[in-house]
Amino acid sequence: MGLLRICTRDLHRPALALIAALLLCPAAHSAATDTQADAGYMLDDNVTRAKQGGSNLTDRSYSINLSRPAIFPLDERARAVLTGSLGGEQFARHHGLNRFTGAVQGELQYRGSAEFSSPVFALYAKISAEQYRSDLRDGFRYAAGISLRQALTDRIRIFGAVTRNRRDGNHAVFDNRDNSARIHLDYSPGNRATVYLGGEYRRGDIVISGSPLWSSFNPNAYTPDDAFSGGAIYSYRFDGTTLLTTLGWNMALGPRDAIDISWKRARSSVEYVTSSWSKSTLGYLTNQYALAYLVRF
Repeated sequence: MGLLRICTRDLHRPALALIAALLLCPAAHSAATDTQADAGYMLDDNVTRAKQGGSNLTDRSYSINLSRPAIFPLDERARAVLTGSLGGEQFARHHGLNRFTGAVQGELQYRGSAEFSSPVFALYAKISAEQYRSDLRDGFRYAAGISLRQALTDRIRIFGAVTRNRRDGNHAVFDNRDNSARIHLDYSPGNRATVYLGGEYRRGDIVISGSPLWSSFNPNAYTPDDAFSGGAIYSYRFDGTTLLTTLGWNMALGPRDAIDISWKRARSSVEYVTSSWSKSTLGYLTNQYALAYLVRF
């Protein structure tokens, strides 16, 4: 019911309606592919994004996502891909983090030849509308960048991307800008299983939660966080760095469905100058453990 209440709110309704039309109107596609869906469960050991030993809280969430790509061939070596997606996530304890999202991503892909080892280069842009139970977080996300995909062998594939990210929220704390570089490696030891490893480095705005006294650290913006009851947790926006790593395993159950198990770890850090003009570090560490069922239809 929590996700239903979010979906029926007015904010971002035109954007979400456009995304739904892309998903539900295959007649408008030049070369439509399968609709993809997943249902997942995740355990997050620091949903507040607070420093260790601070106000970090654990929670679990349930999610459902739906996406559908549309392919538009341009010539023998280039094509455009437009993907629409809708999703929802509901938390067990901290309902202010419940959210409904919709996104559209456009990608222009180029491949020099049909040879197996020929890489695929792409320019892409994405816009997402986000509706939270937390009013401060409502808003839009934008991303644009370049990427490369290549099969190194018949069992190993690599993906890399450089991206400029922007988020516009209802409060300045959640108006974020950053640049990121990521790499992803897939290895298929057999016909049905895939092991994957990913890494991402981000430089720019990060949001960290802490006590009201953290305003002395000169954040770019701060506010009491309405996603957590009691008013004792404040969210702060700083300039900093984030390193994300992902390790996962995917097992095909049949020709159109699979299960996926993953572990994602994020470490953010901020350097600030104390009253004695010495440098100190502020940041957080979080681990996310996820299980998902994926299906194409």
